[in-house]
Amino acid sequence: MKYKSSLLLLLFTVNIFSLQAQFPSDGNYQTVSASVPVMPDLNVPYLDNSVPDPISMVRITEFVSDWNWYPTHEYAKIQPWNADETLYKFYSVAIYDANTHQMMRQLPGGQIYPSYWSNTNADILYGFQESGEIKSYSIANDAVTALDQIQGYEKVILGPGEGNIDKNDHYVAFIGKSGTDMDVIVYDLQNLQRIHTETFAGAWGNGTSAPQYIDWVSISQSGDYVGVMWNHNATSQNNPFNGHFGVEIYSATTMQFQRRIAIYGNHGDFGYAQNGDEVFVQFWGETGTVNMYYLDRMERVVLSDNSDFSGEGHISCRNLNRPGWAYVSQDDTENTGVVVAMKLDDSGLVENFGHHFSSSSSYLKSPMPCPNPNGDKIMFKTDYNHFQDADEIYTVIATKASNLSVRDASFEDNFTCNNPANNFLHIHSNSDNINEIRLINTLGSVVKRAIYSHKKEVIIDISTIESGIYFLRINKQYSKKMVMNN
Repeated sequence: MKYKSSLLLLLFTVNIFSLQAQFPSDGNYQTVSASVPVMPDLNVPYLDNSVPDPISMVRITEFVSDWNWYPTHEYAKIQPWNADETLYKFYSVAIYDANTHQMMRQLPGGQIYPSYWSNTNADILYGFQESGEIKSYSIANDAVTALDQIQGYEKVILGPGEGNIDKNDHYVAFIGKSGTDMDVIVYDLQNLQRIHTETFAGAWGNGTSAPQYIDWVSISQSGDYVGVMWNHNATSQNNPFNGHFGVEIYSATTMQFQRRIAIYGNHGDFGYAQNGDEVFVQFWGETGTVNMYYLDRMERVVLSDNSDFSGEGHISCRNLNRPGWAYVSQDDTENTGVVVAMKLDDSGLVENFGHHFSSSSSYLKSPMPCPNPNGDKIMFKTDYNHFQDADEIYTVIATKASNLSVRDASFEDNFTCNNPANNFLHIHSNSDNINEIRLINTLGSVVKRAIYSHKKEVIIDISTIESGIYFLRINKQYSKKMVMNN
């Protein structure tokens, strides 16, 4: 299905100020090595200058001993940010303010686990429980609402773990266990009713928590297709399960088989290509090939065959507001340990979002990068190569360092200021009067704002602002990168 929205540059809002989303420059992938930084301070941005465009990173969590699953985001294909990106969640445990990184509220995890953000309503989380209960949770009201219950199964699972709601919050695909049989249940989340149930006799097999023969089932972003990835450890082209193997595509409303787009199922996600067609992006190939498969026809495009991507890695297309890109990690630090956005066409272009610096010494330490809906930020996990401690994991957000564009005339032609600045910022106007100043951190948050009436000179107390890189914007027209040394 074609993605109907125009692929225009996205705008995002911080408080009442409109800032322009920025992305690293496009280029052909090259191996780039980097030294692991010393442990960065909590919530203080640091730079990865090794890549073509400097990437600003900020560690947003502390290490909690023996909690190697928390506080971290959940998975590359489970969106941590809500629809308007003002909040993010860690598992179904708590929600945080996306600007300050402060915990806002504990979640009623036992009632809504596993939970998924609505793709259209920033206030709503959906909970899909193995009992078949479907619930919603309102952040504003701190209230759980029971919506429906799918009955008749020993357990009902979304995915497991790798399923998603379509981008319009319309359809979702569950699997239901009935003895050794498995049903794929296509569910209408808007009208709270089943659309179709398809039985795969014996497909649950001897599995307990998850099916034996199925890796996962998910709805595509449009809601037009259901994808079934068969477990490559239990099935193959030479050893199919009742004729099933690889990655199969079905019509969502009828579960009529459409095509097998790949003979081998590996880690991947559903997204949109640059031309607007729906695709599945996955690793597969001896030299680290990343492939894109069209859902409506038999056509494969090789996005990358660089050997850097031959190790472990994850793919995410949760950037619903920025179709045409897939976000990919190369987890092995011996092969640089990078996170890139791959352009979903045949150009071979990528955007380098820097190094994750994780040892990836266990599955839990895999970065599992997930972009925000607008695609200009990535959340990932790292241990800063502290592979000796199996539990040590941190959560980091990466974005292009200069996420403000310099507008119109040159800053230096019109203003002078002390840079680096310590305790006080002294700004002098050479020509244009000073009417407004804003100091903005590398995550796009306004940390200082002042309004003046045609001032020629101002002195601003910055003693309470943490050291780091900021952007000074004057009169909404002039911008300059600043260093604060407090």
